[in-house]
Amino acid sequence: MGAPSEENVRTPKPEPILLQPALRQIGRTSCPVCKREVAVYLTKTQRPFINCGFCSARIFFNGRESMRRLKRRMTEVGE
Repeated sequence: MGAPSEENVRTPKPEPILLQPALRQIGRTSCPVCKREVAVYLTKTQRPFINCGFCSARIFFNGRESMRRLKRRMTEVGE
């Protein structure tokens, strides 16, 4: 009865990794600079913004009027 053999030693099964996006996508709209369709995300502080990969524009919508205009142009994405 010395050291436990490799067959008797149980290693804990690793839990499956659940990948989640860092920011929640709320819709799609056209980029104000290059007019390509881009995703609209919410920041951690619940402010909408777009990040265009084509023209590298990053636009945050902070004011009430800008959010209202964005909501009018944006098509919402289902969860």
